[in-house]
Amino acid sequence: MKQGEDNPLSQELYKPAVQQIEDHKLVLNLGCGVLLNFEKYLARNRDVTIHCCDIHSPRVTADECENINFFIQNVEEPFKLDLSFDIVTFFELIEHIDKTDILLQNCYNALKPNGLFICSFPNLASIYSRLELLLGYQPHVLEVSNVNANFGTGLFGKMNNSTAAPVHHIRGITMKAMKEMLMYFGFDIVKVYGYDHRLKHLLRYIPSLAPVNLFIVRKNGKPHVK
Repeated sequence: MKQGEDNPLSQELYKPAVQQIEDHKLVLNLGCGVLLNFEKYLARNRDVTIHCCDIHSPRVTADECENINFFIQNVEEPFKLDLSFDIVTFFELIEHIDKTDILLQNCYNALKPNGLFICSFPNLASIYSRLELLLGYQPHVLEVSNVNANFGTGLFGKMNNSTAAPVHHIRGITMKAMKEMLMYFGFDIVKVYGYDHRLKHLLRYIPSLAPVNLFIVRKNGKPHVK
């Protein structure tokens, strides 16, 4: 989700990620948002140590963030932490930022050898985006303005964002592009899932057409960049 804000993502999106996370692991979630939605869901389902970061402090009570360690960090700036993590995650974050390469390098550097990295993002090549482009419309997942999110999107934009409030989707990423980028930055692809809140599990195993992709990858120790 966008740095400093919050996106009420469905718990159904988190489930495949949580299934990959074993008890007693050390987890880092980047761009956690101000409500710690994923952290609270993970804490209810796994006995893990959770660290997370964003550019603003969370708006939660002490009870809600018990056993969750938060720190302020801009993920578009290079950083190294004192800890190394078994699992690093982010959800619906990368499409909001410019310095995607730094984000992925931070994820790589934060992981232990052979650690697991899990991320999700809107798929620019989804069945919906393909239909929008076929009909001559701007894909609603890729905004052209910081004033109105629905320029050029027609009915598709209104259906997905009735207020036209910009959410700062400045990166359009396909499943193929993400695969190549993750491999470049030193990750092996383990599994890719599709997610669609409308069709539920119909596109789970056809991620190239799903509106959201969830990548599960593993650090391989052989990045092309340092």
